[in-house]
Parts: sequence; C-alpha cells; structure tokens
Amino acid sequence: MTNDSRPLLLRDRATLDPLIDAYVCKPYRNYRALPRKRQNDVLRAEVQAALDADGGFAVISAPEPPRAAAIIRPLPWDSAFFGLKMAKLAHVLHADETPRAAVAAVIESALRQCRERGIQHVAARIDAADATAIQLLEDAGFRMVDALATYIYHPKREPPPPIKEMGVLRLFRPEDTEQIIAITREAYRGFQGRYHLDPHLDKSRADELYIEWARKCCAFEWAEVVIVNENGKGELHGWASYRHIEPVSTVGGTPIQGGGLGACRRETPGAYAGIVRAAAVRIHAGGGVTECQTQLFNFPTIRVYEAIGTQFVRADYTLHAWLGE
Repeated sequence: MTNDSRPLLLRDRATLDPLIDAYVCKPYRNYRALPRKRQNDVLRAEVQAALDADGGFAVISAPEPPRAAAIIRPLPWDSAFFGLKMAKLAHVLHADETPRAAVAAVIESALRQCRERGIQHVAARIDAADATAIQLLEDAGFRMVDALATYIYHPKREPPPPIKEMGVLRLFRPEDTEQIIAITREAYRGFQGRYHLDPHLDKSRADELYIEWARKCCAFEWAEVVIVNENGKGELHGWASYRHIEPVSTVGGTPIQGGGLGACRRETPGAYAGIVRAAAVRIHAGGGVTECQTQLFNFPTIRVYEAIGTQFVRADYTLHAWLGE
C-alpha cells in the first residue's frame, strides 16, 4: 500500500468526517463542558472554517478512505503585518492506527503546495499529547517556538472565591486607551514569545504586534469585554480582555470565553489576579466557561490562575516552518 496524498476536493469534504471523529486529541476533550458528539461537531466546524477561508485547502492521504489529512488556513492579517505570505497548518488529522508514513505524506504534500502558492511561513499549534504529529512536523522542518498551558473555570462550580485585591476594578472607558497601550508596551518589552523566537520574523514588528493587539482590544475588534484596575484617581494598574471563542461557543452549545490580551505595570503585578478573577466572575454569572492561556513556563501567571480556582485542561506546542529563500 502506497503512502500517497492528494488535494481534498469540495465534493469530497464528507470523507473527512470519520477521520475527524477518530482523532483523539480534540482540543476541548478535558473541559467537561461538551459531550463527545459536540466535540466532533466543533472540530468539524473548525475544519470547515479553515477550508472556507480564501485560499484554504486540505491534503488527504490516498487511497480512499483517507487515513490522514492536513488542513491549511491562510493568515491575511499576519501576512500584511509582517510583510510575508503566512499560513497556519490548522489541523493534522489522523487516527491512532494511522501509519506514520501516511501522516508524514500529507504534511509534506501540504508544505509543497504552500511553496507552490508562494507561502513563506507556516505556523502550527499541536496538542502536546499528539506526539506523532509533533515529531513528524519536526522531521518536515518545523521548530518549536512556544508551549501553552490552558486553564478553565467551569460554570457548574461555585463562583470564583474571593482573593486579596488591590485598586478599583471597572470596565474599560475610551479614555483608558493610551494608558493601556503604554502599559502593554512596557509589559511586553523583552518578551520572549513565538514571534520573537522565530529568527525569520522582524523583532521590532514582533514587539509592535502586542501594541496593535491592545489597540484592537480597545476598539473592541479583538475583544468583547475589557476590564481595568485603577488607583481610584484614573491611573491604571493593569488591564485584561476576553471574547467568545468560536466556533466552539456556538457549535458546542456552551459559551467559552477568553482569548484576550492583558498586562500590568511592572510595579503593580498584584493587580492582575483581581482583574482575572473579575473576568471569571462575569463569565461565570453568564453561564460560560472561563478560558485562560499562558506559556507553560510563566509560573507567576499560572499561580494567578490557580489562585482564583481555575483547572489545568490542555497543553499545546506551537511550531513554525520557514519556506522562503
């Protein structure tokens, strides 16, 4: 049996359904908020969204039925920001019994098609439990640039317990924007995130990305709620933001909220715990799951998450591949 691959045609999308159902490392499997069928539906919606994006495509193993698939989604905003044609390897789908050669074939074919389309940079975020995909991505030229830990607060628990807080918590006002940008600029100075650790990305643009992220949160383009902590006289100690995570919130039937940016002044790091708890209390009151993410080695932030009672549910590795000259 050969380990060949071919592009997924529009009429063949349904052939991915058994592979989606069989994939073990579904991102929400440990949240205890979605039954297994809903987890399948969410992954199916994520794959569909990637394929529906302008320039999105998939490669599947041959012969039929597919034993592995690689889903590519273009990243137009990132491409414009960094001045490179960038994409995301959104999913590497395979069953436990899928031969490694079949998974390797779809990854190699997807990267080959990316090169043919002029894509220079490909990112992937893979569940830490999916050792097969991680090893094969490394074999294909990817390098690890980040490791993320995800914590949640479940809506069926009692509200987050009180903690020692400082300052005054309130919702964002437009006049807070310049302070938020200044706090973010200082907080992320010297930050070693996945953009900074990639030698093919401009370091000054990597710095500016977090500033632009903060601006878009203040404009409610990349956030739905922004919470600030101030000294009672208008001077901010810090801030945080969150939004509904999609398509899981709609397809899964339980709102999951997070995915935001936040920062505190270096001299007032204690304010962050109160901000995160305030966000969790608001989300909990609305019957939602609070989702918090940080780097696996960011122990001060992890201690904040633990202090308000969140639970560890997921770990992911981020890998980048350079396809340019």
